[in-house]
Amino acid sequence: MLLRIIAFEIHKMLEQPMVLLFFIASLLLNTIYITTAGLDQSYLDYIQETEEKPSHLVTPVFREKLSKLPSSREQQRLMTETAGLGNIFENFSTENLGQEMIDFFQIKGSTTGKIKKKYKELAPVVHELAEKDTALELGSAEETAHFFTFIRNKLFYAILGESLVFALLIGLYGSTSEKLTKTDVSVLTTKTGRKIQGSKYVASLLITLLFYGLITILTFTAFNYMHPLGTLWQTSVSTQFHLNVYVPQILEIPFITWQPMTLMSYTILSILLGGLLIIFCHGFNFLVGLWTDHLFRGLVVFVIVYVVLLGLEQISDQLGWWNMHSLLMWHPISLWKLQSFWFTEMGPYTTIPWQETIAAVVNVLFLSLGGALTSKFYVTKEVK
Repeated sequence: MLLRIIAFEIHKMLEQPMVLLFFIASLLLNTIYITTAGLDQSYLDYIQETEEKPSHLVTPVFREKLSKLPSSREQQRLMTETAGLGNIFENFSTENLGQEMIDFFQIKGSTTGKIKKKYKELAPVVHELAEKDTALELGSAEETAHFFTFIRNKLFYAILGESLVFALLIGLYGSTSEKLTKTDVSVLTTKTGRKIQGSKYVASLLITLLFYGLITILTFTAFNYMHPLGTLWQTSVSTQFHLNVYVPQILEIPFITWQPMTLMSYTILSILLGGLLIIFCHGFNFLVGLWTDHLFRGLVVFVIVYVVLLGLEQISDQLGWWNMHSLLMWHPISLWKLQSFWFTEMGPYTTIPWQETIAAVVNVLFLSLGGALTSKFYVTKEVK
């Protein structure tokens, strides 16, 4: 019986033109992003052909073999971009990096000690990167940053943003659809009728995850068709050709994750973490819809929460309230804004390793608690 109701609700929601139109619009937008990316595919192809002859690590042997290859524009460019490179992680001090962050962002108070402790815990990771010569991985030389940054900061950012907006809308619609169709009086005025909201929640969540999964698969399939990355997927995100940019040309540091990752593993983990944010966004707005009993009012509540949290962030930044700033970095909106730094040391934005992952899990747990309390109140509430 329950599965039949869920299937019925899924069918009812999929009949809404908004769902298909939003999906098509998102896919078209992502396709435009891909076709206008401006990535140098010919240079990547040359490097991948060249990699098989010298090596995937930039070493003296690599340079010697590269110099003996037929002269071309790509060969000269590659020789220039790989000249004089060394293992930047040898003798790299994470404590100095932590102090640099503290000085640059003018971090004060007890947060200073937490930041220092965090960067000390980064030292074993850097030691492992140094031992494996990770910084010397060729990737696509200086074009590596363009490919990696496009995938992280533009393509996946767009996918996640679109999916979060969809989760917001479908969450609100799922809990207020009876009101919109004016069937709420006959359906939701009894305890038994209100239990249907549980089926609506499951149905709308499944549609949300289906949207996220399909838009991710189709977008990355289109990207890999137009820009086949080949072995670049297996290149470490911590190669010295790929930097973590806090302030362009002023504060750019090595891209150090809490565990060595390739572009492939980093992307997969980002998709999984994005899934947690989407589950939260959908669930939060579903509950908002239940409490406000109206899609538009629910949307207004979300906007107010969004603006208030962003405003508090701005105030804490301006006034140097670092304890409040650290606390605000745990809410989902901040996690989404900081997506381009996920799984790295994240500078002044986190105080413990893997904070973005822990915060996402904690938020989902709080959502589950809120859902349980709301369910208990909502089902037993008498409507007159």
